Formats: sequence, structure tokens, C-alpha cells
Amino acid sequence: MIYDYVIVGGGSAGCVLANRLSADPTKHVALIESGPDTPPEHISDQIYSLPFLPHYFEDAYYWTKIEAYMDPIGNRSVQELRKAGNSRVYEQARVMGGGSTVNGQVAIRGIPSDYDEWESLGASGWSFADCLPYFRKLERDLDFSGSFNGTNGPLPIHRIFPDQWGGLSLAFRDALQNFGVPYFDDCHSNFGDGCFPFPKNNVYGHRVSAVLAYLDGATRQRKNLHLFPDHTIDRITFDGRRATSVIASKSGHKSTFSGNEIIVSCGALNTPALLMRSGVGPGDHLKEVGVDVVLDRPGVGRNLQEHPLVGIGMHLKAEARLAPTLRSNFLLNCRFSSGHPECPPQDMKLSVSNRFAWSKIGAQLGTVQFGPNKAYSQGMVQLKGPASNDGIVAAFNLLSDPRDLQRMVDAVRFASKLLKSEPVSGMIHMAFPGVYSEMMRNLTTVSKKNRLLTDCAAFILENSGPFQRKVTRAMVGAHAELDSVVANDNALIDWIRRGVQGDWHACGTCKMGSESDKLSVVDSDGRLRGIDGLRIVDASIMPSVPCANTNVTTMMIAEKIADRIQSTD
Repeated sequence: MIYDYVIVGGGSAGCVLANRLSADPTKHVALIESGPDTPPEHISDQIYSLPFLPHYFEDAYYWTKIEAYMDPIGNRSVQELRKAGNSRVYEQARVMGGGSTVNGQVAIRGIPSDYDEWESLGASGWSFADCLPYFRKLERDLDFSGSFNGTNGPLPIHRIFPDQWGGLSLAFRDALQNFGVPYFDDCHSNFGDGCFPFPKNNVYGHRVSAVLAYLDGATRQRKNLHLFPDHTIDRITFDGRRATSVIASKSGHKSTFSGNEIIVSCGALNTPALLMRSGVGPGDHLKEVGVDVVLDRPGVGRNLQEHPLVGIGMHLKAEARLAPTLRSNFLLNCRFSSGHPECPPQDMKLSVSNRFAWSKIGAQLGTVQFGPNKAYSQGMVQLKGPASNDGIVAAFNLLSDPRDLQRMVDAVRFASKLLKSEPVSGMIHMAFPGVYSEMMRNLTTVSKKNRLLTDCAAFILENSGPFQRKVTRAMVGAHAELDSVVANDNALIDWIRRGVQGDWHACGTCKMGSESDKLSVVDSDGRLRGIDGLRIVDASIMPSVPCANTNVTTMMIAEKIADRIQSTD
């Protein structure tokens, strides 16, 4: 059959689109997802109940063919960067619900200047005033009901307030106020510098992903909504300059999904990759990897943006730790202004975790993470080959913009001052410069082996007495004392460059913009310029990274464009 809409990608945006577009019973909607489905009554405890990024990192729920490079590219090509051999893991969800199924469930929506900037960059109709109704439409805020809060949407939002926080988060809240950063309860109605509880799409200890919120049982009963999980997307096909269908495979069998409109919602890395495999992208690169060019669109895969993040680890005293019954570990978030003359207010962020992981040793460790909330560095996505299983390269180019590097240096020094001030200093045994190593990553995975290892490590760390600092450094792999790193500019920048990571907020690789912007890919309704019947709706169309986690903003984009599609049909 020929569907009215073929939605490619069942992530946060895809679930929203499937719900809204299938609300019209005369429209037939296909939703194709490469990963497994997670229907409401058949969700594993790992996804539904655990408080941490649950299956860090089981390949069943993630793409494994992404080579990510955080380093500044400089004058090197992506090929030269790959030869250097310092790629990192950068998880992208491969499961129904996408990032909302595996992320930290943070529901921060950004600040007005983010969206006003989008409009100034050529995304007409995307100012904060234009976006706010769609943020409110998707939200069911369980704590507040003001003019900035949504109360009837499918996505519940909840906060854990300070009366339930552990000692470390309370200490940081008080220390930040001493440094002129006030506390407020609701970051969605207060837009200045401040610290506040994380708003989360987690209710009573349970994740509410986009698939739970939008593909609930009633929605799945619609006869005109057709779900196709576990289908790997190969390419889009065209009749001249019109998109006509999607080729996908399952268990070695290929299927063709034809539609009047193809909507790509594969995320900021996989959306440009799919377009390029299909012949839409920078012509020179497509020829280089053996793809026939349908449309030379140089902006596809460019403008890759992320939030660079660096962390300081802490061995916590008992009174700083969380109660075992409190499932959420990230409680306090902060946005503040760097004062950099070329950066807007509220351009920085800082968050505090009273617990690193599910294990006993994880309960003894905390982190403070920080970096530019408004980042300027840009990277790119390229193909490794023409086939869907060849994989992609994501060169993030983090901290390549001098504004990002300078503000990161300043942020480390600010965090160091907080750690030395009361009441924070009374909550920690020691702090150490953190690098999120492969070992630390693996130890967050729940297994019998890791439980035994981490139980033993926790006992040793807790009972090491006068050798506690040495034992802590040895166990977490800290190669230097924090004070010595902060005091030396070269050592500080070296640690930042080694330790910087993305915050899983990739965006911008098929950006919205004006027709005069040669690197823009889509118009303000998500329609791909130069191709009929093809639209992009996900984080890739953001003109710039917002001062927030990107999941709720991605859902807002889908709500807004779905409304536009329905109003123009």
C-alpha cells in the first residue's frame, strides 16, 4: 500500500509524529524503527525502573557503528582524524522511543534566547513565543501550573525538591548562593542565573519515555497506524527529485514502504547518514564513498553541535550521600553566566550527582559536571561507505571555538572554588580530575562480575583509613591531584582536552534556515530544499544547540511540525 506518511525512526520525534498524524483516521501512517519495540505492557525493568542510564551499555539498544571523535579537527581531514586512532564511544539509541528510552530523563526545555536565536538564524516562526505553546502542549507538569507550564500533555514532568536531597546537593545549592547564583524551584518560568531541581519525565521512580507517552495502548489500537520495529533502514528512493519510498530490511528480507510523504526522524547522526546514503548531501563526499548524487546539498552533515562536558569526581563522606531509597542521582542543576563578552547570559551549566552508579562503590562517589551551555564549536558527520552497515564518522570538534575552550577553563576554576568553600568542602574526602574512561564506563553495567568487583572496591575504599586519598586515586585512575592541575595552565588544558566528552546532545546536522543560507538543509516546516515529499523532523534541524538537554526540544519540534502538516493538508 501507499501510506500517507512514512516516518523513518521511532525515537522521540517519531513517536510524537506517529501519534499526532494518525489521529486523523483517514491518514495511514507507517512508523519504521531499526530497534526493538517497547510497548507499554512489555518493558524491561532496565528501561522502566532503574534510575541510572540503565543498560550502560548493552549493544542491543544502541548503534555500534558510530566512530566519534571529540578532538578539534584543526587542519586535518576526517580521514586524517581517523588515522590518529583516538575514537570514542558515542551512544545513540536503537530502540523504540529513541533517546527517551535510554537517557537520563531530563526534561529541561531551554531558555527564550535559544529559540529567538533560531529565528534570527533564518528559522522563521521558531521564536520562543512561537515554540512555547508546543512545549506546553506536550507537558503535564505535576508541580506547577503557571503560564509557562503545560498541564494536559502526554508527558508527565516531575521534580525532586531540596527537602529530599542528599547532603552534597544541598551543600552545592548553598555554596552557589554564596557565589551569587540563587535557587529557584522552576527553571521553566525563571530564566536568569540560578540553580534548581532537575525537571524529569520520571514519575514515582518510573521512566515515561516518548513511546510510553505517545504510543500508549489506545494509540496502538488505531487501525491506520502501522508499526514496523526491527527494520534496518537502507535508503530512500526517488523519482527524479521526489522522494517516493523507503527501503528497509529485517532478518535479511528487504521491504519497500511507499508514501506520499517521507518524514526522516533518525536523529542528528543517523539522519544525515541516511540522506547521504540515499544520494542527498555534499556531492564531493558522496562520490568519494561511492554514492550516486541525487542532490548536492553541502549542509547535510555539517553544523554538528554538542554540549562539551568535563567532570570532577568526589569521594563523599557519609552525610553527603543519597539515601538508598532515593532512586534519582542527579538532583541539582545550574545555569549561570560566564561574563564572556562574546557570549549571552546563562551560557554555562553545572550539575551535581550524589551517586555515580548503582553499585556500592558508586554510592560513595559523586560528580560535578560543567561546561558551556551555549556552545559554538561545530563538527561534521560523514559516511564510511555506501551501505547501511558500513557505519559513520562523527567528528565533534569539541572546544575548537576559542570561546568554548576559555569558558571551560574558567568553569573548572569556578568548580574548584566551590569544592573548597563551605559547606561543600565538609562533604567530601577528596576531589579528583575525572576522565570518563572505558573502565569506568564498563563498571556502570549491571552484572554479577561487576557487582563482585565493585563490592570489594567499596569495602577497600571505605576502610583504607589514612591511605584513603591514595586508594581513591588508584581506584578511579586519577593521575594527578586536582589542585596541581588547576594551578598549571598547560596541565589544565591537557586534562580538559583528554577528559572532554559530549553530553549526548548532538544536533544541527540538517539545520533549518533561510533559502539564502547555502548550508541550510530544510525550511521552517522541515521540508528538504530541492526534494519534494521529504521532510526532516528531529534534533538535526536545530539551527543551534539550545541551553538544555535536547530531548524535550526535539519533541516540541515534532509537535510543532505535526501541527503544521495537519493544518496544510
